[in-house]
Amino acid sequence: MSTEFVPAAEVRPVTFAVHASDHIERGHRRGEELRTGIASTLVAYRRYFSHLSIAEAAVHSAATSSWQRLQQWWPTGAEEVVAVAAGAGIDVTELMEIVARTEIMTQAPAAPTECSTVSHTSPGASVAAQNWDWVADFSTLWHFNDVGAVPGQHRHVGIAEFGMLGKIGLNEAGVGVLLNILKHTGDTAGGVPIHMILARVLAEAGTLAEALEIIDSAPTSSSSIITVITAEAAVQVEIAGAHKRERRARAGSGADGETGESGFLIHTNHFLHPDLLDGALELRPDSTSQERYRHLAEAVVRFEAERALARGGRAVTVGDLTKLLTTGPGDAPVCCTPAPGAAYGDRSATLVSVRIDPARKQIDLAPGSPADGLHGNRCFQL
Repeated sequence: MSTEFVPAAEVRPVTFAVHASDHIERGHRRGEELRTGIASTLVAYRRYFSHLSIAEAAVHSAATSSWQRLQQWWPTGAEEVVAVAAGAGIDVTELMEIVARTEIMTQAPAAPTECSTVSHTSPGASVAAQNWDWVADFSTLWHFNDVGAVPGQHRHVGIAEFGMLGKIGLNEAGVGVLLNILKHTGDTAGGVPIHMILARVLAEAGTLAEALEIIDSAPTSSSSIITVITAEAAVQVEIAGAHKRERRARAGSGADGETGESGFLIHTNHFLHPDLLDGALELRPDSTSQERYRHLAEAVVRFEAERALARGGRAVTVGDLTKLLTTGPGDAPVCCTPAPGAAYGDRSATLVSVRIDPARKQIDLAPGSPADGLHGNRCFQL
């Protein structure tokens, strides 16, 4: 197979900015305007599922099951997915191979890639950032996603893979979401797609409580960690198959991802909530999740010590989080770069650097990792 791919920092993504009278028109516009990208993404995932030894029949069955669960859980979102598929000229179950790709991949023995997320809770000024790592060969298969409001829904901005309604982002109410994948023995295919949960939070949640209620209501089957960020607080929701637990920063705690005394939460790709550790798995045998977690925890402790020396302390900014998420040669790979000569299926990369400041209603999105210099950064103001 080809060993060629576009380095993430060199990608200049398209921006899909859509304003429509309702969600169905909006979906048609997405399918029509992004038809080429959707077709390329579908081909790419089918190739990748095959690489993971997931049979075509199993892919179709999982996509169909997730589609059925989605219709029951969020009919409005399901209607928009139908409209996207129609606009793109494909069957809705084909589109679901993209939308439900996380659920489909529970059928593979190992998950492909990993991510790192840091947030800081400070009432009225909470912030969060993430390095979104994914398969390097998918570096051109995502776009900036500027989704206009329709009746009953908020405008939201972020990134999305072609065909998805939403992914990582921030809405005009100041509610943002970030995502890390996890793995558990309780994982199965066929649940409501995690990416549709993210899309619904961005579309409908006006508060932290509403976002958490949406996540809790979803009948999930695959494991992930959703970080919800508002100006008031950051909350991590660990999902293990059908089970969910929340994690919040607590003053004075230095364990289990609640780092130091000033509201930091970090997460990589292993379970941290004690209720979900039974059955928790590493994503793959050579996972760097523990190593990256330790690196970030130590970096946060150093940062807090330096901040304590400043008179009265200073507010934590998205720039501070970016520095924590920046690594180079010899460090744990929080900034992920494919090894030279890595073969297809065995190479991961930080495709996007994300920074969210809910109080400012601002989200920054840059192709590549912070170590690449954030060239191509787009700042969106909601």
